[in-house]
Amino acid sequence: MDNNNLNNEQNDAVNVNNQFETEVKTDTFLQIDENEVKKQKKKYYASLLWKLTLSIVIILALQLVFVFPRSVFTGFMGTFSQKVHNGFTDAYLKFVNNGALNTLVSVLTYIDLMISVSIGSLVLYFLTRKTAQKPERGTLKFGWWFVMFLCCFGIGGIGQLIGSIVNGIVLAPANILNLVISSTLSGSNIVAELLYADDSWIYLLFGILTVGIIVPILEELIFRRLVINSTCKYGYGAAIMISAFTFAVYHGNFVQFFYAFGLGLLFAYIYCKTGKLRYTVLLHMGYNLYAAMIIPLARKTIPSGVLESIQQSLTKFQETIQTRPEMLEQAFNVYSYQVERIFQTHPGAIFGILLTAMVNLFYFFLIFVGIILIIVFMKKALGVRKTMMLGQKGTKRCAAFNYGAIIFYVFTVIMFAGYYLIMYLATILAPFIGTL
Repeated sequence: MDNNNLNNEQNDAVNVNNQFETEVKTDTFLQIDENEVKKQKKKYYASLLWKLTLSIVIILALQLVFVFPRSVFTGFMGTFSQKVHNGFTDAYLKFVNNGALNTLVSVLTYIDLMISVSIGSLVLYFLTRKTAQKPERGTLKFGWWFVMFLCCFGIGGIGQLIGSIVNGIVLAPANILNLVISSTLSGSNIVAELLYADDSWIYLLFGILTVGIIVPILEELIFRRLVINSTCKYGYGAAIMISAFTFAVYHGNFVQFFYAFGLGLLFAYIYCKTGKLRYTVLLHMGYNLYAAMIIPLARKTIPSGVLESIQQSLTKFQETIQTRPEMLEQAFNVYSYQVERIFQTHPGAIFGILLTAMVNLFYFFLIFVGIILIIVFMKKALGVRKTMMLGQKGTKRCAAFNYGAIIFYVFTVIMFAGYYLIMYLATILAPFIGTL
């Protein structure tokens, strides 16, 4: 009996020991497996981020390659025309004075943009096509699509405000040094400056074709389809953040960074929810077309030179009252007379100015409506975080900390630092260049 009890106790001890060893082996196995999964995740996200960095570098490099010979040519011709006077240079000066050269250079800028982004898209496609994995298919009713479209204006308005403030802070040292800040440094929208660089119909059509149609398609192809398809394997949360952040960085300045990030979040969420690129392409097109088509078309109804003449008269009026305040009444009468003469010379200018003002006011109304809709639907949007935004545990950390992400961060710092360094140099050298 005692032997049986002893044998039973020994057997129980052996079983407990075997169970303990099994648990230890299992825990060790799970620990090793978890580390291996982390390595796989980091490798997965790193692969996309260094490829995306390479594609953006190619896009920017091509734009620089295209800009350099064009700048050299225009600079050489400008200098040559000042030194030599003959029939050829007279024709060139006429080409410059009537705005044709500005139109040509501006159109070439749009063409450069289309070519460079197209090539960058192809490079990223061929680098990521083997690892692509599309989100599940879904639908978005027109009513919800229209609500999202209005939200775009709210996101854009808030983002532009934040971007302008941050941009002003970054450029504050230039103001402290009492340097003359050009319009490029003032925190205005870079896209808007490109759109309004010329007022010819050819330039307007190229603006609509490029900014309103082709570029939205290419950017959605890169930052939604290619990026999200290459990062959604381990959950949509990291994919959405990567898509939005890289889309914002791609714009290369703080003026556009914040609204591009906000719009990128919205577009990425919709693409992950539906798996259909056409929804985000149409949103992107609609938002860009308002800036690329509606506002410029309204401005087109104002006769050429009217706004410039009014601005010159206003500048003289301000200079007069600042230097000689006692002449306020006389200066105001002169200013009123000059404006009246301008409108008499161009009767249609009043209609164009009113139409432009109404279009811009409607734009601010859309921003207001978009902000209200964002607030109303924010609670609903937060409600889907558990299913759409969080992804798997630890995935975001793996996506944010890997060698590909480090490469992208370094590239981001260099690109932004280079942009603002150029802005500072242009500001500092502007007075000296003007005296040459």
